[in-house]
Amino acid sequence: MPDPAATPRRVDGSMSLLVDMTEAALDPAYADAARRRSERLTRPERPNGSGRRTPLLRAVTLLTLLGVLTGVAAAQVRRSADAAGAVRRSLVADVQRQTKETDQLAAQADALRAQVAQARDKGLGDDASGRALAARVAALELATGQTGVKGPGLVVTLNDAQNANSGVGNGRGGQLGDDRIYDRDLQDVANALWAAGAEAISINGQRLTTLTAIRSAGESVLVDFRPLSPPYRLSAVGDVDAMEPAFADSATARRFTTYTSLYGLGFSVRRNADLSLPAAAPPELHAARDANTTTGGSP
Repeated sequence: MPDPAATPRRVDGSMSLLVDMTEAALDPAYADAARRRSERLTRPERPNGSGRRTPLLRAVTLLTLLGVLTGVAAAQVRRSADAAGAVRRSLVADVQRQTKETDQLAAQADALRAQVAQARDKGLGDDASGRALAARVAALELATGQTGVKGPGLVVTLNDAQNANSGVGNGRGGQLGDDRIYDRDLQDVANALWAAGAEAISINGQRLTTLTAIRSAGESVLVDFRPLSPPYRLSAVGDVDAMEPAFADSATARRFTTYTSLYGLGFSVRRNADLSLPAAAPPELHAARDANTTTGGSP
């Protein structure tokens, strides 16, 4: 007999399984998983710190690498420039030292030549024939530039333009150039002075003769293999009253006057009442013969 105090049984209690299957057809675990997946899809994902830092870190790394490479390249260029500068300074020092030694040797040679000339004149001055030979030797030395010369004359000065070292100047004749004085310019002016009546010419103290070579080596002008630096002063001894107008009317002087106004080259002509030109270096002796032999004798 059932206990009347017990909980009354639902009429549809026997159908609870069917009710549960109808009201909750999906397994709760599947439903919870589907809910969480739906929330992830609909909710915007907040970017985390690592995602923001990654592009910045890459940019910083790239800039650091570029800075390192630039620094290395700059250091290499600086080292190369320092090495080139050291080599150049060494070469300049060598040239200056060798030039000084050459000047000292040239002074000694001049002193020895003077002693030889005195001994020669003394030996030839004993009789009339000796004195005649001494006069002939003196005339030949004067003609070949082997003796110093003093007297009035002209001084023609040539100089590079002020922008010669900038590399932006226009060259002559419409050509690109650096507005410098070249060896051919000195040749032209020297020839114009000879044609105007000059008796002796020197360039920066270097005496010109018929055997003198005026040439260039790189950016330097050489006179008898002696490097010269601008300004170039051509000193010409002669009859100033005749030489000055003749040179001023020459094509070379007119051309350099034009260069001065167009390209800024330095060109000036002035008188000097007391020029002193040194003797030229003696020519190299290739052959000699006894003065007592005939002209057709063997050297």
